[in-house]
Amino acid sequence: MLRTIMEETEKTAGISSREETNSAIGSWSGYIYQGLCGALVVLRMLKENAAAYKDYSLQLDAYEDFSIFDDKKKIYSLHQCKSVKNQTNYTDEFDKMMEKVEKMKANSELQDPSANRNYFHCNRHIDIDAKYAITAFQFEHDKDYCEPGTIQKLLNVEVAALKTAESDTDAVRARIEALINGEVLNTQQLYFDAAASAKLWQISRKQFIPFENFKKILDDTTVSLSPDDFLVQVKTRYINKLEENVEDETADYQQAKERVGLFVKRLNELSTTELRAFVQRVNPKAKVEDTLESLMRVASDERINYLYNLIIEFPLETVSLDWRTDHTNQTPTTLGNDERIDKICTKIYDNHANLDAVWIYDWMVGHVSEHVENIVNRANIITKAPDDDDTEKNNIFHTKKVGILTIDEKRNGIYD
Repeated sequence: MLRTIMEETEKTAGISSREETNSAIGSWSGYIYQGLCGALVVLRMLKENAAAYKDYSLQLDAYEDFSIFDDKKKIYSLHQCKSVKNQTNYTDEFDKMMEKVEKMKANSELQDPSANRNYFHCNRHIDIDAKYAITAFQFEHDKDYCEPGTIQKLLNVEVAALKTAESDTDAVRARIEALINGEVLNTQQLYFDAAASAKLWQISRKQFIPFENFKKILDDTTVSLSPDDFLVQVKTRYINKLEENVEDETADYQQAKERVGLFVKRLNELSTTELRAFVQRVNPKAKVEDTLESLMRVASDERINYLYNLIIEFPLETVSLDWRTDHTNQTPTTLGNDERIDKICTKIYDNHANLDAVWIYDWMVGHVSEHVENIVNRANIITKAPDDDDTEKNNIFHTKKVGILTIDEKRNGIYD
């Protein structure tokens, strides 16, 4: 049985870990991968015959990694997903899948027991023995596998074919991802809120995503993301990329896993208001808005990589997600050395109205090229007297000094 990073965190924190059978929630990145595979299946079925499948629904991590149910809540198809680095032998998984299929046949849970709609989705080509009534899912006409980083491109192809002409393909796909990931996070929260004896599969079997929900998004002409969709996308991208980095870690895998696990656990505990404030705090150069442009800026691989490096080297306070001593308060950021330091300081200064969360901090820590003692002194600004401009009266940079530390300075601890 696979465990989530969060379950591993519970264990290290002394909380009893609730192990589940038949759960692909063993890693957030794997769970997100299976959700996107589920979305791809739904979109292709809608493209094939939207009218015939309009009352069908998608279920995650219950009977299999995901399942498609018909309008009578009979299982139309079963899908197992695996995105595991370096694994090529899935014999045990195939055996278990076939055992479950036989039980479902005996319990009359399948729409058509003779159809053998049992699919395997994977990040690499896997030879499946003919003795198994399992088919490798055809992602493309010549590929029966798909890397996690490629699946969004395939989703875009289906979205482009199905969406309302006026809407933006990337925005529609992002909203579909938010629908899936919102269900993942909701099920996960229900699991953690449930009694200790609760089983994840018991909770998951009550959760369905109707195909109609996908159709509504495809038919909508709205281009922008809703605030909730935006935050779900940000959180998902952070979790997915951070865990991907952990899996690629060579220096100290276990330490990286534990520290990222604590961060992910706390990230999932934040309210929407707290999450937005955190995202703005670690991305101080521009206002965080509910747009695709903002999403790509604050949750790009590059920005998340910067944050990852800080998380694994300098353990964060588990509640406030920062560093605090008797003398100073410091916040991690996604600042990099991709711009001149004066330009970075100018952008931070110009964004002061959105940086309420920075009031308590003395230092921002980032992958910058040089030390900044006081941001306001390095920003290229036309200084206005606070009394002359209402927008300047509450400007943090006129009331206290906030500087920027380099990684080496943080590492040396001279400003702690």
